[in-house]
Amino acid sequence: MKKEDMALLIEVEDTLDDMDKTLERLAGHGHANGEFIKLDNVFEVIYHNSHAVYSESPEEGQELFFRILMSRNLTPEQRADILMNGTVYI
Repeated sequence: MKKEDMALLIEVEDTLDDMDKTLERLAGHGHANGEFIKLDNVFEVIYHNSHAVYSESPEEGQELFFRILMSRNLTPEQRADILMNGTVYI
């Protein structure tokens, strides 16, 4: 996967997170509790295309992956670079 494509997926994940928060406020539950659960596949694609360091140690690696993905103080391009190269400087 190209870094530009990963950055686009991260932008989608950011938007899904925003949408989920809005759904929780309006309906009391997010997309994962309804018929839109397949939207979580975006997260899975990002995870599966990230550097192996994030899947080597399932608990620690996945937690670090999630923190990087949700670090909105970084641009999607910066997060894509970190996730794809396995560099960790958060």
